Amino acid sequence: MTILVAYATAKGSTRGIAERLGSCIEGLGQSVDVRPVADVSDVHSYDVIVFGSAIHNGQWLAEASDAVGRLRSQFEGRRVWAFSVSSVGVTSTTLSKRLARFLRRVTPEPGAVRILRDAADVRDHRFFAGVIAPGDWPGFGRVVFTLMGGHYGDARDWADVCAWAGAIAAESTRDTERRT
Repeated sequence: MTILVAYATAKGSTRGIAERLGSCIEGLGQSVDVRPVADVSDVHSYDVIVFGSAIHNGQWLAEASDAVGRLRSQFEGRRVWAFSVSSVGVTSTTLSKRLARFLRRVTPEPGAVRILRDAADVRDHRFFAGVIAPGDWPGFGRVVFTLMGGHYGDARDWADVCAWAGAIAAESTRDTERRT
């Protein structure tokens, strides 16, 4: 079984999560290929696909959205998992805890994930918090970030990333065993 972890990153935070997902899945005995979405032209050789992107303005980066559209016809019959990286993840955040609780309840899935769900068997979509540096939010954005209780730094929860990777590997193993 071969698993593709494809990602779109703006400043490297999403690449780090994709690489950790790949490392954790590989550590559980699966074969993994971690690549930028822009480098993926064919997914036929993969049994499982994990797609992820940084979120800007509530949406996946253009290269990730474009890849979903470009590869859409190849997803049929494949298990797909999706992840998004922003200021608020399921278990961690760069914003105030109170605001993060609210945003977790009301933030919709990015449009590309909804398109992915229409094209494939998406098993799960997971939000992870990323890294925010002082220069990442320009001008007035820094003021808004501060007012939202934002704090700069690395909010990636590596235990959560590896736990989610474990769920992907476990389900992939169960699916393979059912086929044999």
